[in-house]
Amino acid sequence: MIKKFIILTLFVFGSIGVSHAQYFGDALRFSGSNYGLGSTARMQAIGGAQIALGGDISSAVSNPAGLGFFNKGVFVFTPSMDFISADTEYGILNNGSVQFQGSEETFRNNFNFSNIGAVINFTKGRFTEDKFKGGSLAITLNRSNTFHMTRTYEGENGFNSIVDNILADAGSLSTNQLNELGFAAFDQFLITPVDGGYDAFVGGFPVQREIIKERGSHYQMNVAWGGNYDDVLYFGGGMGIQFLNYKQERSYEEFDFLQGGSDLDSLNAIFVDDQIDVRGRGINFNIGYIYRPVDFITIGMSYTSPTFMSLDEESFIDLEADWDSGVSYTETVDGETTTYDLTNRAPYQSDLFVNNYKLRTPSKVAVGLAAFIGKSGFITGDLEFVDYTRANLNSDDFSTSLDNDLIENLYESVLNIRVGGEYRIDNFRLRAGYAYLPDPIKNSNLLDRTDLTFGFGYRTFDYFLDFAVVSTKTNQEAAPYFSELNQPLGRSDIRRTSVAVTFGLNF
Repeated sequence: MIKKFIILTLFVFGSIGVSHAQYFGDALRFSGSNYGLGSTARMQAIGGAQIALGGDISSAVSNPAGLGFFNKGVFVFTPSMDFISADTEYGILNNGSVQFQGSEETFRNNFNFSNIGAVINFTKGRFTEDKFKGGSLAITLNRSNTFHMTRTYEGENGFNSIVDNILADAGSLSTNQLNELGFAAFDQFLITPVDGGYDAFVGGFPVQREIIKERGSHYQMNVAWGGNYDDVLYFGGGMGIQFLNYKQERSYEEFDFLQGGSDLDSLNAIFVDDQIDVRGRGINFNIGYIYRPVDFITIGMSYTSPTFMSLDEESFIDLEADWDSGVSYTETVDGETTTYDLTNRAPYQSDLFVNNYKLRTPSKVAVGLAAFIGKSGFITGDLEFVDYTRANLNSDDFSTSLDNDLIENLYESVLNIRVGGEYRIDNFRLRAGYAYLPDPIKNSNLLDRTDLTFGFGYRTFDYFLDFAVVSTKTNQEAAPYFSELNQPLGRSDIRRTSVAVTFGLNF
């Protein structure tokens, strides 16, 4: 369990010098689209539960059959604001337990658009005697995911340094076989070749600090149609085109080295900057139906195909060793002696790494049930099944076999739950809901996500205005590097509050 935990920490959440070398973490990160995020404020306020509901533009993504409920056109615009806080503790994992030293809290706000779009109605009118009553076409842009967050942690590590990790990776490799982080450490004289291996100038225990900044968004443009047969069976289908933009910046440093209880004067600090940028586009399809067996019950089901994505990645790593004034290193090679002034050594800057890879995300199957209480409101719930082991990576630039094996062995299927309801008072609406999205990693609940939601709305024949608040809680962990024993890590308690307002105009 400990070994598995460390692997997940390093590769799913990333570590310095590794985040651009392993990709199965991206398969999870970029497969986590959530139709609730890109819904109208009405649907967000009821926990995103909408598979059995209709008459809302959000159906274009969740269940296009819901578009068959429209009997007029509508234009919808939903701006939203996210307030994100991350309370991150620094700790050392040893023998299955973590000793924490304290925490730091960071805040970030992000303005975005949950959705924008229009429904064009083609029904035959409310009083037609035809069984098939027509349908509606929706063209929308919806948010699928968001990545905005900043985390930071700091603490004293009395067991190891990132240099220990670099030495372990270097082993007996020649300098031109070192990975990028190892070669950067060699360039900065943090490690030096000795007797078929490497030694290090750094022998002390540092204070460690890292700042992780994530930015970006994941949107989907949809073209969907839904039809109505005899006000009993509603059916529809659509196509989605996804646009992904993700950026992660990690700034890691070690300082205040101690060795044997005394200051290690020769090295003041180590600075490592690691950055990755991913841009992508993809396509998927969805179909669905809603059946009304009796007037007050609707049953819905929808299927969303895998998204086939093409992703372009750029990454680099910088490393700087801040040596004390007057520190130098002398070596003799083939009888020639060279002395290097470490004080004025320029920082190491890697080349820009560019890769292209393909990602197939898992398909999704959702079912829903809604019960209507006359004209007073409704209660509804959804179950969504996603098998994350079905994600798959492919690339002509590097081998993805190990990544795909890890996807199959470390991930699992989940059942997402969403419930909510609405109460009507004349033109006013009161709403509340709850959503639970389990951790897709086997034997883990770290990434469990819970949403508590509420909102209200006002509706007339010509326009409507809806408001929603979504309070989300989840956790994440990050590690600066791998250590067999005494693994340093940062554990974050993440809270996100989203406020959305939908403006709708009927036509």
